[in-house]
Amino acid sequence: MPLPIPWSHTALRDFLSCPWSFHETRVTKRIKREQGEEAEWGEYVHKQFERRQIARAVLPPPLLTHEAYMKKIEAISGTLAVEQKIAFDKRAQPCGFFDQQVWFRGVIDWKKVCVPDRRATLIDYKTGKQKDDFAQLGLFALHTFAAHPEVDLVDTRYFWTQTGLETRKVYGRAEIPALWANYIPDLRQYALAFKDDAWPKRQSGLCNGWCPVTDCEHWRPKRLRR
Repeated sequence: MPLPIPWSHTALRDFLSCPWSFHETRVTKRIKREQGEEAEWGEYVHKQFERRQIARAVLPPPLLTHEAYMKKIEAISGTLAVEQKIAFDKRAQPCGFFDQQVWFRGVIDWKKVCVPDRRATLIDYKTGKQKDDFAQLGLFALHTFAAHPEVDLVDTRYFWTQTGLETRKVYGRAEIPALWANYIPDLRQYALAFKDDAWPKRQSGLCNGWCPVTDCEHWRPKRLRR
């Protein structure tokens, strides 16, 4: 029985979408997960925003429209960290990203902790279509509460680069148990899959050319748009 591998928000989402695809691409790694143009663009945007915030580098022409937002978050009070690698162990305590006991991993794109205000601000840059799902930011808030006992409020935000809009949710320390309760059922299902070595195939729209496991009976090629 293989031990459960460390998870991330994206990995858990992939597992819930289709345990079999997750097994083939992330557990056995029999199938290589190719990076598409959208992911490459996302990496480029994150890198340019990081350079802008750390080194005050000028944004390249395709991203100049976001300079006003860069100035807006620059003015927020606090100690800055960008592209911060974070991790939990199974006791939900912060640990090193590559520690032997690591259970969860994530990367916070932009973070400021303001000790006098007992407040932290977290921002995740999103280059895809806007979604009303704060699960990823909730995990980042949980890590911030655990890593910074001086923080009582965590202001979490998504910045949607396609529209320039920001969506936001603020969490208080009293919400920690309720936040964890959102993830526990899915994590139990995740751990059970490893325990029982059971990886059912789950058919969805991702089977239509998006899943890399092309030898699955549910896989179909993408339909060409006319």
